[in-house]
Amino acid sequence: MTTYYDIHCHIFNKDVIIRKLVNVVQSLLAIKDLLDKEATSAELKFKIDGINRTLEDVTQETSEDVFEALDQVYQGNVVTTPLMFDLTYADDNDDDENQNKRYRRRIKRIFWLISVALPFIKARVNRKLKSPELAEAFDKIKNRVKEFEESFDKKSDEEVEIFDNANYDQQIADLEYLANKYETIKPFFSIDPRREYKGNVKLTDKLKEKIIDENGRFAGVKLYAPAGFSPTDPILMGTSKEAGIYELCQQYNIPITVHNSNSGFACFSSVLKVRGDVLLNGNIVKPKKPLTFDNRFFSRKVSQAIAERAKKLNHPKLWELVMKKFQGLTINFAHFGGSGQIMEYVNYSIPHKRIDEDEFEDAILPLSNKDKDLIRQAYKLNRRKRILRDDLSIAERAEVWNALYRAGFIDNWAKAIFDIIKNPNYPNACTDLSCFSEGTIIESPENNEAIFSIREELKTFKTSFFDKLSDYEKSKILYGSDYYLTQFFGPSMEQYFNDFKDAFGNDFETIASINPKRFLNL
Repeated sequence: MTTYYDIHCHIFNKDVIIRKLVNVVQSLLAIKDLLDKEATSAELKFKIDGINRTLEDVTQETSEDVFEALDQVYQGNVVTTPLMFDLTYADDNDDDENQNKRYRRRIKRIFWLISVALPFIKARVNRKLKSPELAEAFDKIKNRVKEFEESFDKKSDEEVEIFDNANYDQQIADLEYLANKYETIKPFFSIDPRREYKGNVKLTDKLKEKIIDENGRFAGVKLYAPAGFSPTDPILMGTSKEAGIYELCQQYNIPITVHNSNSGFACFSSVLKVRGDVLLNGNIVKPKKPLTFDNRFFSRKVSQAIAERAKKLNHPKLWELVMKKFQGLTINFAHFGGSGQIMEYVNYSIPHKRIDEDEFEDAILPLSNKDKDLIRQAYKLNRRKRILRDDLSIAERAEVWNALYRAGFIDNWAKAIFDIIKNPNYPNACTDLSCFSEGTIIESPENNEAIFSIREELKTFKTSFFDKLSDYEKSKILYGSDYYLTQFFGPSMEQYFNDFKDAFGNDFETIASINPKRFLNL
């Protein structure tokens, strides 16, 4: 029997998940969007039930309970690489005196946002659909979140706090215990360079202890730059005096997984001191003063806040600086930019239907004459506005899309990541398809219940993109689930796994066995 690999998953228990309640806020806002789009009762019920299912899965007492829930789907036939998450400095403005003393107030802010959003959206649903079932589903969310809040309010000397070193140490202990007990668990160790700046540890020594040494139980490194640091931080890049994390990983063939989409999680801070490069207004710079973000994290603009922090701290352009210096690095740019970005790239979706003429001409000015002519022919001029033609063929749209990408009108992370991983100068760079959540609600053939399926979108990705790749390029694509976080946004874990196997057919072995085995250096 073929051994498969889930190269991207999480098995946090309830001690860690409270921070992830921000995903409940995002899911509730998604329900609001569905109401605005005239969604059906079945679509709304599926989304609401999905929040409940995920909250139930993750409110387990131990990390082993969470792993066993995942293994009910994998049946012991899938090697998992649970990714640790160092949350200690998620709310850190580089202020040693008040380090992370704000986080309890801000977590309470999440509870408040949910308490405000729930009755508002429930009332809208009731006015529109008058469904007792949906009202009951909302009440379940309210009760589960209330349990979280009551648990959060209880404090004792023995409790693990959400953002302190005890939580960090607890994750390490849990994952080492699981890696010792289960041969199918190969965890990744989280690195945040701020841990070294605070004087707590020498991170290269910690990496040797946890991965390289004979008793090390971790198989790789996890980096999450949007949590508040630059991919080119000197602790990672090294200095003229000593090697950094990347050099050590390259020397010992240690795989690194980096979050690389414009969604997910990001630091809470509105002002952040960053060491290394950031992306500002399309330009890579080393900031001389702390970054100030336009969007506050704890607000109804949480999605925009996350996207802003991701772009400034984690854009593929920043990671290309890393690759140019460490060309042999074994690195996985997780999420391939995000499933929305993937499908925009695959379908060559052009978001700019109407563009101001002056803005249009300024943007295409640096392009070649061929590209300029190509873009101009795709847009009609009408009263100082360029309007996209609606009769472009697929081939024409692809050419125009790529020209617009070169002009900077389109900032697509999937395209930027693909340009990195297909580059022969970076033979060990790859990407995973974890948290793929583009799909549709369909009726289950077994029990006529609504289910969320990503199968058709995955098939589009495979036939329109994957099948056209060279063997070298195909070797750069990995399977990942992002369990259990993907369930806030998409299908159940069982549906997710089955949809991938069905959509990829015989090529599932390529992305879920051959490629990840190479990535893990097994």
